[in-house]
Amino acid sequence: MNKQEPVSRIIFFSIIAQFINLTGIFLMGDILHLPLFMDTIGTVFIVFYAGLLPGLIVGLSYNIFRVFFIMLVFGNPFYPWESLYSLCGGAIAFFTWLLYWKNRNFYLSKTIVFLYLILISLVTTFASSVIGGSIEAVKRIFFGNQVYVNPVNNFVVSFLGQHFGLLMSCIFSRIPITLLDRIICTFIGVGIYQLVIKKERSQR
Repeated sequence: MNKQEPVSRIIFFSIIAQFINLTGIFLMGDILHLPLFMDTIGTVFIVFYAGLLPGLIVGLSYNIFRVFFIMLVFGNPFYPWESLYSLCGGAIAFFTWLLYWKNRNFYLSKTIVFLYLILISLVTTFASSVIGGSIEAVKRIFFGNQVYVNPVNNFVVSFLGQHFGLLMSCIFSRIPITLLDRIICTFIGVGIYQLVIKKERSQR
């Protein structure tokens, strides 16, 4: 946790971060029906702002909140296994923290910052694709086609049609969409962080 920020402020921005995550997936998936997740912008923001622990809390709790939200608000059936995707959020928070907070060279230049953000996007894409794809494969083994529709469902079906095997299809199908999603979420999350820091400094 960032010792320079008051705990109350970190809690406040963690709540805001979770709201950003929920709003992102709601706009992309439920309203615009685009094949993007956009549910980790807030996670990236809070990791940059407050460090690992708040990032893990926000990242790991997002899917749990979403499962209950769509059940209570939209009346959807209860899909408890969807909460397992919280592991993707936790991995994204951890590797974002590892590549940012543990790197003294991050702000050497704008070019270095850009390259590190791309690196964060690539590493978190790999972690999220492997974890998410593994969960998807297990769900399909136990529940068949009775799985909650997500942005990569059609891609999984396409890969299965090419006889890649279930696990590889579930992992490979996530990589293109996850990479685009990770780049967008990482850069927007850092952009929000910069705006918040700039505003805080102007008020001091």
